[in-house]
Amino acid sequence: MDFALSEEQTAIFDMAYAFGQDAIAPNARQWENDETIPKELWPQIGELGFGGLYVSEEGGGAGLSRLDTTLVFEALSMACPSVAAFLSIHNMCAKMIDTFANDEMKARIMPDILAMNTVLSYALTEPGSGSDAAALKTRAERKRDHYLVNGQKIWTTQAHWADMMFCLVRTDPDAKKQQGISFLLIDMNTPGIEVRPIYTIDGHHHLNEVYFTDVKVPLDNLVGKEGMGRS
Repeated sequence: MDFALSEEQTAIFDMAYAFGQDAIAPNARQWENDETIPKELWPQIGELGFGGLYVSEEGGGAGLSRLDTTLVFEALSMACPSVAAFLSIHNMCAKMIDTFANDEMKARIMPDILAMNTVLSYALTEPGSGSDAAALKTRAERKRDHYLVNGQKIWTTQAHWADMMFCLVRTDPDAKKQQGISFLLIDMNTPGIEVRPIYTIDGHHHLNEVYFTDVKVPLDNLVGKEGMGRS
């Protein structure tokens, strides 16, 4: 079996590596000291097509394989692991939206996601249940024209930088375990959201606790259908 990279894969790696060394590596130490990544970096990454690596070509993305995208993350990690990690989270969320969202939602939000004018975060883990999706308690109560979200997430990557969060919530409290779980896309500027840093042993924070207190989320920010978070 031939494990050598194809010409296309080599080109993908080289493009990501060159960008990382030119635009990221010279600044990475200062960004780490300042505990930040400049907002203007993400659209530059989006211009390379890296905002929708897993997103289908029909959806406007690159439609790359897992191996291809791993090459991008590996190359960027050589400049700054934090940038690569956050980009991987953004792409994971973008793929789920491309897969499960309806056409209206994709037309409304996907262009800015692909361009990385909108940076995505992901929220599953909770203090009392870890990453066991079947045991999560964050509640999204359906009202007339919105969901009312209350609860807490923890270990959320890039929540303090994200524009929107792909959040797993419980929409049916009476359903058994994972049967009542849904996906919401939540604007991080919505009133009632509080993001707190989690400081690691090196003194930096890239992970967060996120608190939701009566956060109103439009009904059309439901990704897919209610209850489809079941495994």
